Amino acid sequence: MISAVLVVIALVFFPLWLGATIAVLVGVFGVSVAVLGAAVTIDPAAGVVRTHLGLIFHRIRLADVTAVIVDKAKVSLGRANGWEISFYAWRQDRLDALLRVPVVASDIGHAISAAAAAAQTPAAGDAAGGVRGARRTSERTRRRLATVVLAVAGALGVAGSLLVRVHWHNPALTVFGVIIALVLGVCGLLYLLIALFLLLTGRPRLSEGW
Repeated sequence: MISAVLVVIALVFFPLWLGATIAVLVGVFGVSVAVLGAAVTIDPAAGVVRTHLGLIFHRIRLADVTAVIVDKAKVSLGRANGWEISFYAWRQDRLDALLRVPVVASDIGHAISAAAAAAQTPAAGDAAGGVRGARRTSERTRRRLATVVLAVAGALGVAGSLLVRVHWHNPALTVFGVIIALVLGVCGLLYLLIALFLLLTGRPRLSEGW
């Protein structure tokens, strides 16, 4: 539903070349979510937890998990290499509550915590110590890449705000176009400021703990 709305907005309020590109990307993502769905799978034998949302996949080593934080329907995983992964586990809004969709975020969080604790044995910790320097190097590289991606997203947001069509004969469409432009511009500027902040101070991590 959200993907369909975004496709309509892209085709109506952006130039055709840009709107068509956004519509295709959003449409592919929406179809992939509808077909593939979303899931969280814990594989203790392989020592990994896998998450996917449509075509977006993550594979996290249980031995790298340093923190599991559950906030209502949101589950956040802190990792030893500095990256944090967050996802929502069902029952995200009033409609889900009305349909009595179960709240399973806490169950998923506890399951990941238990599996991670079991995977992080003293032997695993000794083995990890031998590659600590390589992990630190990888962590710095990934932080820089994340900062660059965030800055690029901010720049695209600001550029996109300048391309939104805000001149319409219909006052309602004009107001809606201005709102879209403002949201894109403000979010893009915010992303740029956050990227600058991360570049100067480094990325904060989740607090250690289960």
